[in-house]
Amino acid sequence: MRPGVRAFHTQVEPNDAPITRSMTLLLACATGAVVANLYYAQPLLHTIGRQLGVGEAAAGLVVTASQLGYALGLILLVPVGDVVNRRVLVPLVLLASTGALMAMAVAPGLPLLIGAAGAIGVTSVVVQILVPLAAELAPDAERGRIVGRVMSGLLLGILLSRTVAGFAAAAIGWRGLYG
Repeated sequence: MRPGVRAFHTQVEPNDAPITRSMTLLLACATGAVVANLYYAQPLLHTIGRQLGVGEAAAGLVVTASQLGYALGLILLVPVGDVVNRRVLVPLVLLASTGALMAMAVAPGLPLLIGAAGAIGVTSVVVQILVPLAAELAPDAERGRIVGRVMSGLLLGILLSRTVAGFAAAAIGWRGLYG
């Protein structure tokens, strides 16, 4: 391999940067937070629709767009994680996800909200890149435990997202939740 091409190298060298307990916790929290973005809108459709002056059926397109975006991300973005170094790809996708969340928070109407939800769906597939990254960084003897912890974060994000959405929307509004 040529010098300077390391950024696009797929694999991390064994024990290149062994994963620490705090890094495992960070990856678990990141997967939970990112995957929760897919589900926040579901219990808030009535509130979103009312604020934007559209019915719940029209507001439901927000959830549809996020799920279709997720499917598109699985098809188009996740395979990139096998070609591009995950340490480079993950921050880029997380940055794009942050932009999509901000667009969701400030969307003046339903069309932009639907577009932002689709972008959130596409970028939320980063969890499917973070899990293999954790496995790649883990020493052989701890790989199962580390992947299990990261997956626990992912599952907690799914399970707690609706509850968090309800409490956060009551406290700071649905736009504040996405901001």
